[in-house]
Amino acid sequence: MTTLRPERLLAIIIVLGITAAFVAGVVWLQAPTGSVGSSLEPAALPPDTERAMVVHVSDGDTVLVEMNGSTERVRYIGLDAPEIAHPEEGTEAECGGDQARDANAELVAGREVALERDVSDRDRFGRLLRHVWVADSSDWLLVGERLIESGAVEARTYRPDISRDAEFDAGERRARESVLGIWGSC
Repeated sequence: MTTLRPERLLAIIIVLGITAAFVAGVVWLQAPTGSVGSSLEPAALPPDTERAMVVHVSDGDTVLVEMNGSTERVRYIGLDAPEIAHPEEGTEAECGGDQARDANAELVAGREVALERDVSDRDRFGRLLRHVWVADSSDWLLVGERLIESGAVEARTYRPDISRDAEFDAGERRARESVLGIWGSC
């Protein structure tokens, strides 16, 4: 076995360090820039997403967005939130309804989101059916999954839109096991 002299070993370490610094610099310079207020664009989204701005949070599973010059109601796919009170209709809030709305608002209110279509385009009420993503530092966060994992809402299968059911079911199991949100207070 051949041993390297200390000066040769030092030279190799220096060359490797300079190479690593060069590569890191090139990657940093080539990184795409984000929107106003962020220095870097989060990691890649699923293909064929549309960007929109959340202008109102209706409840734990529905938002109003501005996109392409119009306003659309968006119903999150794969989850169901407890209902909030609708005094004009004479209905009271279900346990956890206000908390689900607040958790949703904390994630998306006033923020740019990406909307991912599953199979269906709209529900029977004319709302867009989408998985909603929001930028979270250097990555995109799937809002429905976060709401489910926090116990704010429950996972729900709505066929044929089932592409994220496995993730959502796993998130609900974790929330139930940890007795979070509606699984602990309702």
